[in-house]
Amino acid sequence: MKIQGPGKTSGPSKTNKKDKVGSGDESFGDFVSSQAGSAAPASTTSSIAKVDSLLAAQAVEDPTAKAAKKRMRQRSMGVLDELEKVRMAMLNGSLTVGHMIDIADVVASHREKITDPALTAIMDEIDLRAQVELAKMRVAMDRQKQV
Repeated sequence: MKIQGPGKTSGPSKTNKKDKVGSGDESFGDFVSSQAGSAAPASTTSSIAKVDSLLAAQAVEDPTAKAAKKRMRQRSMGVLDELEKVRMAMLNGSLTVGHMIDIADVVASHREKITDPALTAIMDEIDLRAQVELAKMRVAMDRQKQV
């Protein structure tokens, strides 16, 4: 097979354009052709400035909300720290009644400040488990006293 180089390219094909619109859409065609020459006046920039100022006002963070987020973060870290202490005590075999009382107290002190239903359910589960473990420990301590 022999390649002889690029072939002659033709220009873009011409299309036959009709100047008139179909008979059913004459009023629309007249409307479009009359509007093509006149452009709508440019809107003023004052409306854009108003929108920008509203967006800027919404972007400002409320100092009280920032402080509330900081307090919530500290409370959550406190709960997680107590849970970590309980976990480590369970792994070491040194879990005491004091550990369980501490976790129950932490959960009870933060429960009323929580508005999220999913988080409330998690805190309820932690509290229930702590109360169950406390009951088990008390029964075990009573058995040791009887012996």
